[in-house]
Amino acid sequence: MKKISAIILIISITFLGSQIIAGQNRALADSVLRFHVLANSDSPEDQNLKLEVKDHIIKYMAAEFSQTKDVNEAHRMTEEKLLDIQKEAETIIGKAGYDYPVEVVLGTFEFPTKSYGNLVFPQGDYSALRIIIGEGAGKNWWCVLFPPLCMVSSSDKGLSMDNPREAKVSLKCLELLPKGVKLGKAKQEE
Repeated sequence: MKKISAIILIISITFLGSQIIAGQNRALADSVLRFHVLANSDSPEDQNLKLEVKDHIIKYMAAEFSQTKDVNEAHRMTEEKLLDIQKEAETIIGKAGYDYPVEVVLGTFEFPTKSYGNLVFPQGDYSALRIIIGEGAGKNWWCVLFPPLCMVSSSDKGLSMDNPREAKVSLKCLELLPKGVKLGKAKQEE
């Protein structure tokens, strides 16, 4: 009888713990808007084009997102600008000499665990602005559009506390971060 009680207690604690973690991750996912750019292919040219599009869209969105106070406002602004974002991406692609089609979507997508410097976002479904260039079959790039972590560091490495300039700005962004973001290091995935 003691063994059965112990097993039931362990199962109950495990289940309760997983429910608490799932709730925290859901609260985090509901409090951020991510940005995701998929390259046409893995060729060096397509990967460079992906980064050009990413850099341009981040600059294009920076002024408005730096004033955004909550995720609902970020969603509304992004939804209103979907056609403009698509035109901006198409312009960059055309200037680079390509005629790839561009798909711009605001939706919910699965993301792996990702760290931005010392900030760790757990695996899960997140709202995201997604730009698909051409076939969208190449390696992708992502960051957090709101809170505006993309605006702090748009490098492939994400945020870094090694650079004092980035650290000062990222500490300001930390005030906007919802519960559920962990501080630490995670394996970088693409």
